[in-house]
Amino acid sequence: MANFSTHITVAAAGAGLLSVLCLQVGLVEPREALMLALLGTIGGILPDIDLQHAYPSRIMFSLFAIIAAFMVVFSNQNNLSIVELWGVGLITFGLIRFPIWTVFHEYTTHRGSIHSLVAAVLFMFLTAAFAFHVMGESPFIAWLFGLFVFLGFVLHLVLDELYSVDFMNHRIKRSFGTALKILDWKKREKSTALVVATIIAWAVVPDSHAFWDTLLSADTYRIIGARLLP
Repeated sequence: MANFSTHITVAAAGAGLLSVLCLQVGLVEPREALMLALLGTIGGILPDIDLQHAYPSRIMFSLFAIIAAFMVVFSNQNNLSIVELWGVGLITFGLIRFPIWTVFHEYTTHRGSIHSLVAAVLFMFLTAAFAFHVMGESPFIAWLFGLFVFLGFVLHLVLDELYSVDFMNHRIKRSFGTALKILDWKKREKSTALVVATIIAWAVVPDSHAFWDTLLSADTYRIIGARLLP
């Protein structure tokens, strides 16, 4: 499998290139382009969130905890004192970073259900729903955020699969086929729970008509073609 440095470098490069494309085509504003680059990079390390003693898991849960803490603080800023806001923020961070992190790893195994295409779809739905309902983004931007997380996630799976092939010695390693998969069919209960969670997340995503109309429009690709080269 590819190491953390490879994953984050490739994901950042790919997300950066695509975010510049979206900016130049006029799909997003500069602030949104920066968010796309960040989300694509995060998606590129998300599949390793179930590595309990690895950097990706600690980084991701710390990031989630920080974001959640700020969201809680900002939503209560007019109702609580400064000290109370500090306390609420610290408690929120602590709960996510430590007990929730510990419980999560009690029920996950690396390259299991999280390392699958269904998990990629789940995180895409969750990102789109969060961007729309919490961040107040438009449905189109919310889905674009979700798409970048999905693409970064899938890029991670593809890299791991490529690293399972030893091209120099013309052999396939034993890990081949464990990274890029639809579901972990060996862990039926966990995979079922993942599918159920994905369906629930799908129920709260914003309307996607504008997103798909733009993504599948011939005009979009004509503009890309016109702006692609000098």
